[in-house]
Amino acid sequence: MRTKLLASAAIAAICFGSTAFSEEAVVNQDGLNNSATVDQTIDASLTPTGLASNENLAAVNQTGDENEATVLQGHTPAGIDNFVTAANSADVDQTSASGATVGNVATVTQFADTAAGSAPNSVDIDQATAGTEAQTADVTQVGGSGNSATVAQGLDDDQGGELATVTQTGSDNSTVVAQDGNLDTASVTQDGTFNSASVDQDGSGDLAIIDQLGMDNSSNIEQNGISARAENVQDGVNNDSTITQADTSGNGSTGIPGYDPEARVLQTGSDNTSMVAQDNVGGGFNQEANITQTGDANDSVVLQSGEGPGFTGTLRANVTQTEGSISTIEQTAVVGNANNLMARVDQAGASTSDVTQTANGPRAVGLTANITQDGGSDASVGQSVDNTSASNGTATQSGGVLATLNQNGGSSATVSQSIVGNASSGVTASITQDNGASADVTQTIAADGASNMLATVVQDGISEASVTQTFNRDGSMNFSADVIQDGSGNDTTIVQSDNNAGVIPGGPDKDVFASTNQVGSGNGASISQEGRAFPDLSLNAYITQIGDDNLASIDQDGKTNTSTINQIDGAAFNTASISQSGFRVEGTITQTGDDNDASITQQAGDADATIFQSGNGNVASIDQPSGRYLTADITQTGNDNGGSIFQLSGDGNTASILQSTDGNFATISQSGGDGNSAVISQTAAGNAMGSITQTGTGNSASISQ
Repeated sequence: MRTKLLASAAIAAICFGSTAFSEEAVVNQDGLNNSATVDQTIDASLTPTGLASNENLAAVNQTGDENEATVLQGHTPAGIDNFVTAANSADVDQTSASGATVGNVATVTQFADTAAGSAPNSVDIDQATAGTEAQTADVTQVGGSGNSATVAQGLDDDQGGELATVTQTGSDNSTVVAQDGNLDTASVTQDGTFNSASVDQDGSGDLAIIDQLGMDNSSNIEQNGISARAENVQDGVNNDSTITQADTSGNGSTGIPGYDPEARVLQTGSDNTSMVAQDNVGGGFNQEANITQTGDANDSVVLQSGEGPGFTGTLRANVTQTEGSISTIEQTAVVGNANNLMARVDQAGASTSDVTQTANGPRAVGLTANITQDGGSDASVGQSVDNTSASNGTATQSGGVLATLNQNGGSSATVSQSIVGNASSGVTASITQDNGASADVTQTIAADGASNMLATVVQDGISEASVTQTFNRDGSMNFSADVIQDGSGNDTTIVQSDNNAGVIPGGPDKDVFASTNQVGSGNGASISQEGRAFPDLSLNAYITQIGDDNLASIDQDGKTNTSTINQIDGAAFNTASISQSGFRVEGTITQTGDDNDASITQQAGDADATIFQSGNGNVASIDQPSGRYLTADITQTGNDNGGSIFQLSGDGNTASILQSTDGNFATISQSGGDGNSAVISQTAAGNAMGSITQTGTGNSASISQ
């Protein structure tokens, strides 16, 4: 049979003179199925007491199973009296034996008895149980300031579930909830200023929700279990949110649908700070953090780690911020299936974003970072993959590394990507910027049989772009760097290199491409491609510049090299140079405009160089010091042009200079070879002159003026 005790104001009352009113109730119950109700309220229809202070004290102690405690304190509704000091205090202890049927329920409702002044409500609920049924704690505190609520539920061997709900209205509130067991749920709602809430859950299937409205709120949630789900909602100024989710179980959430650690933070106001830390050292998948901050100077930190042998992948972090913010995301996956690391950052205003992703393991694959910023922001992405496979033939493919950055308003971007592991594939960086920006991309693959490295930078305004790609193992292919700049005063530097020395049992590296397209005046572009001496195949570099006063240079060292530079459409005062070393090389420079300067230097067994210039005051020079069947062509159209070709050795070389209009100068030198051919054709105008020098047998020379 259920027993019930009603403790009203008449149970125990101690009056302190004419200015104080105190009520105290103590209930002790031992057994099963007990019920206790303590009612320390003054009905709304009663006449105000006129006292200066009021204090209600209630203590309920229940030992046994399926007990229920209810405490009511204060006015219903509050505000009948205008106490200067009013305090409600409730203490509920419910205890049962380990393994017993529990199902205890504690409900406390407190109303502040003052419209102004001090009205601290205090609640302490302790449900020390380890049973098989759920236990419930419900706390409601209305009005006043300095309210506090503490709820502790469960033991280490708890088999049931806990439910704790705390609702506080007023200011300077504080809540602490601790739950230990399975299927725990905690909900805290605070409406006011200077609030603080803390939830600590240890078990599986935990869900914690904190909702704070006001200023200077602080929230802390810590969970340990298979299903860790936490949500913080803060609306006010100077809010602080911390969520820590750690799954230390042996199996984690592997194979349990719908049980994934997930954290959500929504902050509206100024100077918000959010910290989310998720860690899985057993097994699991799909750790997810979603952060939304609206206000000034927001700061978000997300730390995610999957390190257990049963980790099956997927770390997700999504951050949305406005009005100038800071975002830091660190994701780490080790062993197991260290794959699918995804980070997305969307920021408005002058902000800073830092994303670091690390995957180490035999199946390390799938790192994705996406950052969108405006208003002059800074972004940094660091991505690294370490695949421990030993040989190319037996390797498990890794890679799939992608960084995408979109910025406007004069921003800066830094991307660093690295893969270690044979048969790796897919390293991609894409940066889009406008209104003047800087971009720095560094990509490295240390793997045999690696492929598909791509960097793309698109900029508008006075910008700088730097791309460095390194491939230092055997049999790698398909490396590409592409920079597009629109505006004046831009600068581009592309460096592609194979730093591995020695033999190449896995075959040469090949298919290396670099391209720069610049539209505007006063731009500079430099491309450097370096392979191992002769083995690496197919180095390709292209520079296109449209405008005045541009500078372009290409330097290649490989087996088969191709380069092209175009400076066209009124390109005046421009300078272009090509330097190539290898077995088969091709270099082409085309310039249209005034006072252009072009030079090609080739040192190869088979070389082809072409320079075309149109305009006034052009200078062209070709230097081919060695090789056979070399071809050099200079075509100049305009005034005061000069051209010079040097072929110092080899047989069957061909040199040709064609100049038109007046003031032209041409010279060809072929020495130490047989069967060489040289042709100078000048249109008879002005002071044109030509000179050919040949040493050897069977050579031919022709000058037409």
